[in-house]
Amino acid sequence: MIEDSTFRVVVAGGGIAGAEALLALRELGGDDLSLTLVEPRAELRLTALEPGAAFGTGEAGRLPIRAVASAAGADVVRDALESVDAEQRTIHTRDGERIRYDALLVAIGSRRVATVPGTLTWSPGGDAQDFLTLLADLEEGRVRRLAFVVPSRCPWPLPAYELALMTARRLERRGARADLRLVTSEAAPLAVFGAVGSAAVARELDDAGVAFSGGVVPSVGTEGELVVSMWPTSERFTADRVVVLPHIFGHEIAGLRGDIEGFLVVDEHCAVRGMPAIWAAGEATDRRPMHGGLAARQADCAAQEIARRAGAEVPVGWYIPLLRAQLRTGRGSIWLQRDISDPLDAGSACGVPLWTPPGKIAARRLGALLASHDEPGGLRREATRSTA
Repeated sequence: MIEDSTFRVVVAGGGIAGAEALLALRELGGDDLSLTLVEPRAELRLTALEPGAAFGTGEAGRLPIRAVASAAGADVVRDALESVDAEQRTIHTRDGERIRYDALLVAIGSRRVATVPGTLTWSPGGDAQDFLTLLADLEEGRVRRLAFVVPSRCPWPLPAYELALMTARRLERRGARADLRLVTSEAAPLAVFGAVGSAAVARELDDAGVAFSGGVVPSVGTEGELVVSMWPTSERFTADRVVVLPHIFGHEIAGLRGDIEGFLVVDEHCAVRGMPAIWAAGEATDRRPMHGGLAARQADCAAQEIARRAGAEVPVGWYIPLLRAQLRTGRGSIWLQRDISDPLDAGSACGVPLWTPPGKIAARRLGALLASHDEPGGLRREATRSTA
């Protein structure tokens, strides 16, 4: 039972990690916790659905931030985190508001940077129109060689696989042909999912006619035309167009000590190293890979530790990186799962969901809230142009 009814928890960031953390904190700490969410946006955007938008199979779901806050009994400050005073245990917002905390959870995400000039950088929240134009060029024969490039240190490569597979299947249905290639530093297709998962993805790529070049450091240059070079091999792929995933960097927040790329270094309990009473989850941290389901697990772990700090009788929160993902292939889905902390776990791959509720967002509490809103008048769906 929590004894201090004024224990103040501030969650900075209302994405998947922040939303899951609020719901977990209310469940674990009860009404004795005072929860405040600091988030400038009005809606939580489910960006994991966006690779399918250009194909008419994925809509960008949106959930009002106030709906999440209401479910967790949290106050909302429509503002952004500007600085942290760890000694005084206060934060300052961009608009100058000062908020005290007993525990702070930083879940502010990351910032994306386009990688290679002259290429199409695919990024969540970006405009799908450029990719729609590319699809039209492929169908009409103006583009015949297309490369999907996953840059080195990319925190989450799966969108490149979805884009490549859905492109291949679309061209197949339209009777069009193109030379498609996926280039990545991964030794095998989606190797993070282990031998079983990777083999399933490799079979799907082969069946779809998408060539795979792995275990290389890709670079894109122009020599009269686009060329993808692959070090340390001498392999080169001359492309009409290149689709590349972005690099990401952490946000630089005054008072928070990050690594050289701006990410917060966290321990096995998701506490920020060297900063008392501060935890972090999601893309704000140095954890790899960066994935919505793992962000939710980090949030659950941090919430458990914060509730314990407040006096709740709950077990110690340990971060267990159980990776779950739905890979849409253009003709169905492959559901993938692996405990990436266990080197002996070969992973799982299946044609039916491996968790409940099923979906792109494998989050214990947020998933249930999304399911309850996924009906008319509930979860909003952003209209997308159907191209199927």
